[in-house]
Parts: sequence; structure tokens; C-alpha cells
Amino acid sequence: MRWIDYRKTLTPRYGIIWRDIGACYLLLAAGVTAVALVQRSLGESAAAAAAVPVVLWTGYWLHALFLFGHEAAHAHLAPRRRANDRLADWLVWLFFGSTTANYRHTHMAHHSHLGSHRDTETTYQLCLSVANLLKGMTGLRVLEVLLRKGRLARQTAPRRRSSKRPSGRRRGPGRRRPSRAVAGALASLRSVVLHAGILTLLVASGSFPAALAWLLGAGAIFPLCAMTRTVVEHRRLDAPCSVDFTVVEHGPVNRLFGGDPLSRSFGAAGFNKHLLHHWDPAISYTRFGEMERFLARTPLVAEIEASRIGYGAALKRLLLEARRG
Repeated sequence: MRWIDYRKTLTPRYGIIWRDIGACYLLLAAGVTAVALVQRSLGESAAAAAAVPVVLWTGYWLHALFLFGHEAAHAHLAPRRRANDRLADWLVWLFFGSTTANYRHTHMAHHSHLGSHRDTETTYQLCLSVANLLKGMTGLRVLEVLLRKGRLARQTAPRRRSSKRPSGRRRGPGRRRPSRAVAGALASLRSVVLHAGILTLLVASGSFPAALAWLLGAGAIFPLCAMTRTVVEHRRLDAPCSVDFTVVEHGPVNRLFGGDPLSRSFGAAGFNKHLLHHWDPAISYTRFGEMERFLARTPLVAEIEASRIGYGAALKRLLLEARRG
């Protein structure tokens, strides 16, 4: 059977996707609940100590949840795109200040222009130096990305047509959809309200350590995970920090990571099999097993095997390269 025919059978398994999203929610809730319970049973000092690993836990699972926004951008959360987008906007992007449509708008160019100066996702241009890791933890990298995407959105926005219409013509029924800028601003506001509400609820319940764990997990560990994962996925392992990839084109790089629980959670929603996604973005991660087995019987098996590496091994090599400067 040809791939063009076989791929039609690989429809998303929506139950698995929503099971995995639900697991992220449960694990996030478990983290802050554990700190609150420790405080109630053992006191403030013990809760403060318990909050330290929960900072990492919260950021880690927020990052895992965030990756399902990418799955939504490829319309894999529901059979109909409208339902897909609405579900993702309110159950995934609600935490991250964006919308499915806005992310989709910039993300698709990443597939078309990976590694070139026209790529819209450029975090892999950064080496994992101490300065860049601090950028990731303090939110400075997030700010850079938002500013860059704002510039891209303005550059690609269609010109407004004249509002004047011939007499006798009326605007069709129904509301006009808000612009991407307005939708993005509203999404950011919803996200701020959500996180503020979570923090207020935790403080009001008397668990300041749990509130602090959520704040640091969402504000520092989550963006650090997102930056590190993108670099590990797409950066050349031998790329020195001294090369400015805004001047020199990096070139396309994709990797295939492991299928162990750590790889499947750090690279949630199929990011641990990112090579396969870039080969055919229309295939949901829930069918990557069948996709990989099919392609293993083709000449592409050599490229698949050459792209295999563990997250730990790739991260170690990138950190060593960053130390060399």
C-alpha cells in the first residue's frame, strides 16, 4: 500500500488526546493540592520545602498541556474545526494567553520554512548558554517571541478595504469575527484573570506556599521547558554560540526521541516524535506508532534511525557546545 493511501486510515484517536489532556489537569491539581495538604498536616515550613519540587512539577505539566495547543492548530482535537478551535481556546490556550487561530497563523510558516530566515519559530537559533537559560526562566524570551510574532502579524495582516459600500447593499447577518490582534488581547486577558484567580484562591485558602509554587512554575519553569525543548528539537548539535543564525541560515533539523514516560511527557502530544510530525503534519500523534512502522519499511528508515536520540543525550551535547562558546 502507498503512503498516500495508508495515511487516510490514520484518523486521530480523540479519546486518547482528551485522556492525555485530562491527565495534565489532574497532575497540575495534584501538585498544589499536595503542598496544601502538607501545610495542613505538618505546618508552614514543611509546606515551603514541599513547594520546591512542586514548582518544577507545575511548570513541567503546564508545558505538557501547552503542547496540545499545537495539536489543536492541526485540527486534531475534534472532528470539526470550529469545535476543535473552541475546545482548545477554552481548555488549553486559556492558560497561555493565545488562541488556536492565532497560533495556527504563525505556526504553519514554521513547517514551510523550517531552518530558514522565514521560519516563524526561531527559538532554536539560541544556544543553551547561561544567559539564554536565564532569559527563558525570567520571561524575557517569551517577551521577545511575543514582540516578534506581533511584528509578523502586522506584516502579514491584510490591508483594510474601504468601509464604503454601494447604496442598497447591506452587511450580511451575523457578527464579524474579531481581528487576530483583538482575539489575542482578549485571550491574554482571560489568561491573566485565570492565573490571578488560581493564586487568589490558593492564598485565600491559607496556602501561600502552594500559590508561590504555581506562580514560579508558570512564570519560570514553564517558559524554560518550552525554550529548552524547542532548542533540543531543532538546533544542530554542533552549532556554536558564536554563530548568529539571524544572519547565517541554520538549516532544517528534526529529531526522533524516545517513547519512555519521561520522553512522552516532556515531549507531550507527540513532540517526542517530532520528525514524523514534520514529515506529515496532518497525522495526529495518536497514530505515530503506525506511521513509524509503515515508514520503517521504506527507504526513509535510514533517516529515521539517524535521527534517533534521547532528550538527555541531545541536551547534554547542546549544553557542552554552549560551554565552548
